[in-house]
Amino acid sequence: MAAAQVPDVVASARDAATAGRRPEALATLESHLAETPRDVDARLVYGLILSWEGRYEDARRELRRVLAQAPAYTDARVALMNVAWWSGDTSEARDTADTILSQDPGNRLARDVRDRLDAASRPWWAGFSYTNDSFSDNRGSWHELAASLTRLTPRGSVILRASDARRFGLEDRLVEVEFYPRLRQGTYAFIGGGAGTDSTLYPSYRVAFDLYQTLGAGFEVSGGFRRLGFDAATNIYVGTVSSYVGNWMFTGKAFHVPGEGRVDSTSYHGGFRRYVRGDGVSYVGLTYSHGFSREEIRNVADLTTLDSDTVRAEIDQQLAPRFRVFVTVGTSRQERQSVNGLWQTSLGGGFLVLF
Repeated sequence: MAAAQVPDVVASARDAATAGRRPEALATLESHLAETPRDVDARLVYGLILSWEGRYEDARRELRRVLAQAPAYTDARVALMNVAWWSGDTSEARDTADTILSQDPGNRLARDVRDRLDAASRPWWAGFSYTNDSFSDNRGSWHELAASLTRLTPRGSVILRASDARRFGLEDRLVEVEFYPRLRQGTYAFIGGGAGTDSTLYPSYRVAFDLYQTLGAGFEVSGGFRRLGFDAATNIYVGTVSSYVGNWMFTGKAFHVPGEGRVDSTSYHGGFRRYVRGDGVSYVGLTYSHGFSREEIRNVADLTTLDSDTVRAEIDQQLAPRFRVFVTVGTSRQERQSVNGLWQTSLGGGFLVLF
């Protein structure tokens, strides 16, 4: 009976606070905590209601008492981050967000707070990348260069990217703009559009859209659409499921291209990331793909490589507050009729500079 009374006290206090009876809720929790001072769940709710009342120093004191008893209590640390954010202490808010993400990289609320702080103080990223693809039948290597400029805003990131591809003695360029707006807590989107200059290697146009939703318990799902303006426009539908478990992220993704004959196809990608260095950003990862050799289709070679099995490793590391590097290496085996399978090896890398 005593165990059943504890959640009743917490639930009734929450209900009273939600109904606007915050003094009543605080009085209920104060009486309960006087008798059971080690009830961290009740003290967490007590700290939350104090923060809603604007009593930030009192809220800090109670939330820190929760963390002193239960250092791994993420909800208490998120509440402490919000108190710092609401009270204007951006330094503490940033440090607390970093601590949360070092333990729980998938915490969307902490990531949103850190992104908003970065948008106000360190809003620009400039980047460069290069990828080389070589083949087992000694055909000429493929080359792709890309330069990007990212602007962090309170609503989300905006990216301008210019890419240059050289394959089969041809050269083409693609210019894209991408936006990652935050729509509400736990919901955000990806919107992209671009145009090719010569429509030989890149499509004459490319549009993309994804909608992401966090489900709780570390799960996130998304659904999206791509349209590529080749000689015949190509539609691609994509769905993703991701799960965060501690410092691990596991992802499954499927692409479907509707059409006739061989054009009608579905490719699958599955992999994981292990976040390292305790910054919530740096990671190492491994992905296996069947179908398309790359997860994001941007040019004709990516689209036509259907019957392939690909393994790709990636490393993304923030080496300093203003410098980040990434490296990818992968190998694919493509089935071909009447001849041996074709092996394709990809090596890429690049960097981002914050200013």
